[in-house]
Amino acid sequence: MHRLLLDVSSLTYRAYFAMPDSVTAPDGRPVNAVHGYLDMVARLVATRRPDEVIHVYDHDWRPVARTDIYPGYKSTRPPEPEVITKQFMLLRSVLDHTGLLQAETEGWEAEDAIGAFCVEAGETDLIEIVSGDRDLIQLVRDPVVKLLFTIRGVSELGEYDEAGVLSKYGVPASRYVDFAILRGDPSDALPGVRGVGEKTARALVNAYGSLEDLLADAAEVQARPGPLKGKPALKARILEAGEYLEAMRRLVPVNIEAPLSVWSGDRDDGALKAMAEEHGIKGPIQRLLAALDSAGAA
Repeated sequence: MHRLLLDVSSLTYRAYFAMPDSVTAPDGRPVNAVHGYLDMVARLVATRRPDEVIHVYDHDWRPVARTDIYPGYKSTRPPEPEVITKQFMLLRSVLDHTGLLQAETEGWEAEDAIGAFCVEAGETDLIEIVSGDRDLIQLVRDPVVKLLFTIRGVSELGEYDEAGVLSKYGVPASRYVDFAILRGDPSDALPGVRGVGEKTARALVNAYGSLEDLLADAAEVQARPGPLKGKPALKARILEAGEYLEAMRRLVPVNIEAPLSVWSGDRDDGALKAMAEEHGIKGPIQRLLAALDSAGAA
């Protein structure tokens, strides 16, 4: 089974900022995000030819389970603009009539629902995740899970298998969580360990089998040979960040045990035609349906 998992929020935001505001419905309402998203999906279906396409939503983009651990999580992100909120509602209505699968996990983010799908995949399956969220790198697993990272819409994708992650970041995909914790992630308002940038984080991950091993070595009077040897200031910063590191070990990993909700409506070409006319998205809907029919995707 070849599944294409689409991070709806990530792709819709990219579509919104990529398409001009002049893309509107007949009554003048903006539909640029919906227009761009549907065209992205059509292109992905035509080029990747999956057996199944699943649109995965954020049920809560800032889950209480994560802000309880660290209140600053995503605290710097502005509220969702109303113009995008309304287009999300229209997009979900359109997708309801395509017959394609949709999914979310109550109280969690799209990344958690995607993680739940990935952990269920067998060794003969192929899951391709499409997103601009680097948190999903941690799910990459040969030969089953690949991340297609959006660079320029979906016309240019960074394809990350385990070798691709290692080449790009210098750490195994299975250790990307530790790398991100140490380095920090400005997009999620996670500061990382004071004074530790990407280069140092990479060296620490590769020198220690786990964050516990790193903390244990930092606590020793004499560090063993490695990145902490002869660097008392770095040792002090690691120890100073002990509580932060423990909190991040609970926050940063995707919740692969999140309860999945998966649904689909029946494909209704008549309803889609009516929506296409009403909202001025005839071209994108036609291109999507043609791609689905050609690929035989569900």
